[in-house]
Amino acid sequence: MLAAPVLAAGLLFGLQSAHAHCDSLDGPVAKAAIAALESGNVNLALPYAPATAESEIRDAFAQSLKVRALGPEAKMLADRTFIETTVRLHRAGEGATYTGLKPAGIDYGPAIPAAERAVETGSLVPVKALLVEELEHGLREQLAHVQEAQKEGLKEPKATREVPAARERVSAELEFVTYVEGLHQAIHGAPGHEHKD
Repeated sequence: MLAAPVLAAGLLFGLQSAHAHCDSLDGPVAKAAIAALESGNVNLALPYAPATAESEIRDAFAQSLKVRALGPEAKMLADRTFIETTVRLHRAGEGATYTGLKPAGIDYGPAIPAAERAVETGSLVPVKALLVEELEHGLREQLAHVQEAQKEGLKEPKATREVPAARERVSAELEFVTYVEGLHQAIHGAPGHEHKD
């Protein structure tokens, strides 16, 4: 029974990591905002927020371009303000709170870089290799726990003293089934990144 909460926590952490990645200075939203400022093309940032935020992004962009022209320090402040505005509106479009920009270089684990490589290259090879390896590891670990519990726990306990070991066996078996079902639901579940307009 413990596997379901552990799996749910893992899935939640994965979604939080992806969302936190959007809040970082080297995340896709900040990169798009910087590219918009450098090129003078606000359209590069607009897809990262819902259509309802478009006018606020356009206004912030226009103000940032004016302030950038006032010198290097003004440029840094204007860039930071526009990036923060774009990321904040992106997060609002996901229905999430904005807690500020995270620094660049945070290690969010292997999944985000693998997914980004797949998006860039059009190849699922890095994502598939990562997920298959982790899936097989998790399944093997869970099944080993079941097999160990099955050695100790009788299928049909005859004496009261045999019940605790049988209970452990049943618990391990149900944990495994719950783990597999949780993975199946995660595969077919809702996407982690939705924009609400």
